[in-house]
Amino acid sequence: MVNSDKLVYPAFIQQDDEGIFGVYFPTLFPESGWDFPLSRGETKREAIKNAKKDLAYSLAGILYDNEELPEPIPIQSNHLSQGMELIEVETSLEPYAEEIEEHLKGRHWHICYYVEENDDFIEAIGYKNDQGTWDIFLSCSEDEIEIFDSFCKKNPDYPNYPLLFTVRLRTEAEEKFNQFVEDVFNKRRALVNKKLMKPHLLGFINFLCNYQH
Repeated sequence: MVNSDKLVYPAFIQQDDEGIFGVYFPTLFPESGWDFPLSRGETKREAIKNAKKDLAYSLAGILYDNEELPEPIPIQSNHLSQGMELIEVETSLEPYAEEIEEHLKGRHWHICYYVEENDDFIEAIGYKNDQGTWDIFLSCSEDEIEIFDSFCKKNPDYPNYPLLFTVRLRTEAEEKFNQFVEDVFNKRRALVNKKLMKPHLLGFINFLCNYQH
């Protein structure tokens, strides 16, 4: 997976109130890049050096996820405020190849579905398989595993997680998992809860009848 090309992305460097320099990539990471630095250092030189490595790791993660590397997008100078200095960070995956390979061994996805009614999260976990695609597993309790045993596949590497499906991209996984929760998970969970509640409900009704007499 090693890409030997030189990769250059625009960034800005800024010193915080404690004197630490941060390197930000707002156009590479539009959701968080303006607010959170990718790298830090006690000096400009150290911060930029760290940014080269951290950028390589981030880009390697994108490739590992089967995504295309994003095109560098310039940072418009009129978006900068005082103390922000525009820079370009050049990096390559090759110098960090062994470290990156070791680092990516533990890479996995967490995909969450929020159930607003009861303030609950339903989660799936994705692991990359030997074919280069991603197996998506349902993260659930032992009781819920029994509910889905009837139709979910099993993976011997992760016996405690029902295998839902296999995808190439994270966006596919998110779309399919949302559909699974809405079409299958919530309905089965409600059905099971209904069955579990029936005997308790009957017992409660009998108690009320006896109490009234």
